Amino acid sequence: MLNTVILLIGYAVSVFLGGIFVDWSLKHILGEEDREVIDGFERRGLEHGPRIIGWLERFLVTTFVLAGNHASVGLVLASKAFIRYPEIKDSRNQKIAEYVFIETMLSLTWALLVSVLVLNFTA
Repeated sequence: MLNTVILLIGYAVSVFLGGIFVDWSLKHILGEEDREVIDGFERRGLEHGPRIIGWLERFLVTTFVLAGNHASVGLVLASKAFIRYPEIKDSRNQKIAEYVFIETMLSLTWALLVSVLVLNFTA
């Protein structure tokens, strides 16, 4: 029972608090001029697209790590790169490419850290 509670809390922390961590980190990394470029980039997509993508990304990474299927984490990264590549390539703006990379790495790092903690508490 306790392991189930730890697992559920772990997923909530990974998926939802991970978004808060990524937003907070980006707020401190990006300058005002950078934020304007990124806001323009994000307005071209779905209103809540980046948030939902982040949730799914962290959910999948957490699931793969907890299941011991670490190689599948690469599929998450590859699919994101495949989807974002045309936008980044055509943007002619290095700031967008770096933003997407930093955002992805922050999200991945959070999910991996939370997953490792969950594994240690449920072992």
